[in-house]
Amino acid sequence: MTSLRSLLVRRRVDAGVAWAVTAALCVAAIVLFGRGEPDWAVFAVLVAGVATLVPVLAGDTAVTVPGELLALAALPFVIRAAGLFPGLTAFFAAAALTLLVVVVLDAFTSLSMTPRFAAVFVVVATMAVAGAWAVVIFAADALLGTNFVTGRAELMWDLVAATGAGVVAGVGFDLYVDRSDRIAHLSRRTPATHTSGPDADRPDDDGDGRHTLAVRGLQLVLTAIAAGAVVAGNVTLLLNSAVPLGLTLVPALLRREYGYTMDASLVGWLTLAATVHGVGAAGLYTAFGWYDSVAHALSASLVAGGGYAVARAVERHSRNVDFDRRFRAAFVVLFVLAVGVGWEILEFASGGLAAFVGGEAILAQYGTGDIVNDLVFNTVGAVIVAGGSTARFETLAGRLVGRLDFAVYGSD
Repeated sequence: MTSLRSLLVRRRVDAGVAWAVTAALCVAAIVLFGRGEPDWAVFAVLVAGVATLVPVLAGDTAVTVPGELLALAALPFVIRAAGLFPGLTAFFAAAALTLLVVVVLDAFTSLSMTPRFAAVFVVVATMAVAGAWAVVIFAADALLGTNFVTGRAELMWDLVAATGAGVVAGVGFDLYVDRSDRIAHLSRRTPATHTSGPDADRPDDDGDGRHTLAVRGLQLVLTAIAAGAVVAGNVTLLLNSAVPLGLTLVPALLRREYGYTMDASLVGWLTLAATVHGVGAAGLYTAFGWYDSVAHALSASLVAGGGYAVARAVERHSRNVDFDRRFRAAFVVLFVLAVGVGWEILEFASGGLAAFVGGEAILAQYGTGDIVNDLVFNTVGAVIVAGGSTARFETLAGRLVGRLDFAVYGSD
């Protein structure tokens, strides 16, 4: 394991490089603002501000972000200010800022994360920022008469570019940590103490007949829709009903293969979300404009729970990872926004593939308003879970901890 805190050490030569890069960022911000690119200018000022915050918090001007890391973060701004690659996406700037913020949070707050988790967080946060930015600029166009978004394709390519920028920044940071000699390598810990055994897998209720009956009824609805799609020869509807039906069978598969009995109400939640989508694909999405919003909020609540379970599992697995309640809630919302951006990219790719090979897109988009509406209601579902519905996913987190222990330490 490694510690991000060891990146911030007292080195005068390194500090000189960091201060020079910070000055260059300030100059780039002035150039970018004068050129009429206030978004880039603001990002440059924020990166310079985070870089300056480190010696201020440390109380020592020689304690800075590593010069080479700050130089990499500043590179997009220098390139942009120099007029090179004018198509360079601003989300590289967002990814650079996120990377530095992660290092500062780990060093100067109670939060603690491994470099690998930090790299993943950079990707998630960059995608989430792109989703939030899409909502903001769409709202500005609608309310203030601006013209930030000129079309669906432009918005989607921005989201694709943001995802690429996040992945490049995350992978680059992970490689940097692996190769840097300034990272302190810590000893491998023993498996975390976590709840295991029958009590950990026992659902909160007894999974009585009412839950089972409701689940079976919803599965029958999906089966009927899939059968109707087969008769009608509707491949799109078949996929949009058969895949959700398969998801409803996952709890039974987990119980049979791994001995994990999912909470009965959580099974019902999963089955309801799958059925709502399947029924929507059968015609309700087009018949009722509000139906898509409900489906996205419900599905996002499950994604939020999954994100919470993963974060908690990582936290409970390693003593070098420690989050507080506020960070967990923030991570859940960012995770759902990132997954929402990923889903919109899949829909965009589906439409592009259908246009290329002919036929109907399996996943459809209906303009910029539909994209933004999906992102907004994804966030609604995430906020509901982050605000107090995470307890249902603690047992799942405990099971994931066990799987991580097995993967890392074997089956001794």
